[in-house]
Amino acid sequence: MKIEKIKFRNLAKNWIIFLMMAPTLIGVAIFSYGPAIEAIRHSFYNWDGQFTEEYIGFTNFKLLFGNLSLWSPLLLGGLLTFIAGILSERKLVNRILKSLGIGAFIWAAIAMALDAGYAISDAEEESMRITISAFKPILVMLALFITSLLLKFKGKGKWASVGNGFCYIIPFIAGLYYLTGIRKTGDWLLWKSFNLIFILIAANLLKMWPAIFAAVCIHRLKSERWQYLYRVLFVIPMIIPQMVGLLVWKFFYDPNVGILNKFLIMTGLDNALIWLDKWVLHLGVFTDPFKPAWLGHPDLIIPSLLFWGFPWVGVVGVLIYLSGLQNIGQDVYEAAELDGINSWGKFTKIELPLIMTQVRLNLVLMIIGTLQAYGFQLILLGPEGGPQNKGLTPGLYMFYESFQNQNYGYACAIGLMLFFIILFLTVINQRYVRVEK
Repeated sequence: MKIEKIKFRNLAKNWIIFLMMAPTLIGVAIFSYGPAIEAIRHSFYNWDGQFTEEYIGFTNFKLLFGNLSLWSPLLLGGLLTFIAGILSERKLVNRILKSLGIGAFIWAAIAMALDAGYAISDAEEESMRITISAFKPILVMLALFITSLLLKFKGKGKWASVGNGFCYIIPFIAGLYYLTGIRKTGDWLLWKSFNLIFILIAANLLKMWPAIFAAVCIHRLKSERWQYLYRVLFVIPMIIPQMVGLLVWKFFYDPNVGILNKFLIMTGLDNALIWLDKWVLHLGVFTDPFKPAWLGHPDLIIPSLLFWGFPWVGVVGVLIYLSGLQNIGQDVYEAAELDGINSWGKFTKIELPLIMTQVRLNLVLMIIGTLQAYGFQLILLGPEGGPQNKGLTPGLYMFYESFQNQNYGYACAIGLMLFFIILFLTVINQRYVRVEK
């Protein structure tokens, strides 16, 4: 049977199919792509959401990144070399992009040397000039990076391996130097909020394991009836609105009537924490009487956010892992038993490798969700992220700028920046996180 492709030139013949697709396409264009395009457009405007709408060009991005004359060549060089790495199979294009990347990094070195005398100090200090000698380490690292790119053209050999190492190390170190420029000329509070993102992503990588173990335990149940029952029990929490769950956790952390403090006092762990704080930590957060403000003390906010969601068995994650485990044939387990593999060996050699596709999917969703999330920080800590902005994330900062400061244009610029960061991380995951079965 020959399958005919549906094209626009076959519209007269297949008009009913296009007619049925039209409402979906129009709805997606209006309600998904339309707001996204408007957000991109308004990132170049001073916009308060109602009355003021003034085109200001790249001013919002200058507030984000600081001195764009320093950032733009470094970003351009990094982008060109990154694309060159993706197109490694096309040698001519690869060499052209690398050459352009080297030119961009030379441009960055020159821009930094010219701008060295005009670096601005912190807001509480007076403006001061910094001599070019302070930027010598940066220029040396850029020179090493350029050398490493040149060495990478050699292909093989000891020096090529050294060059490949520099290609990964030097941009990271140079980026750290640029962060000092952001602190002086850009929105340091926004970039400081990424500290919490890194901590949450590292913690969420560990929180993926309880869901994997729960899925494996359900999968290994011999009774299909019990498997079905546990799947239903895991689906039931999805019916409860997320807002209710967040309010429950806020009550859980309440210093006066919260369950956490009552549990610690009832089990005697409060005395251990008081002793630990007095003789080891010296934070002054655990005292007698024992009423620590888990969401009100700067030193307790991050531990509270990490503990949130305990025991960290995500409903969606368990269901996704179960779908992968159910594709494993029973003959694989029978062969493993004949070889004398124990339960842990089945997990490490059979089950985990065969669900790496699902792990990869959850990894992408986790990174995207962590970068975008601000709901539970908003409910637990408020729009400013708690005392000293310890719980501030880029998403929460975007919410604060838009709905508290009425600075919607700047918030759109933050959203556009987050989009490109998420896109970059997704491309990295798709290309370098390989799944081999």
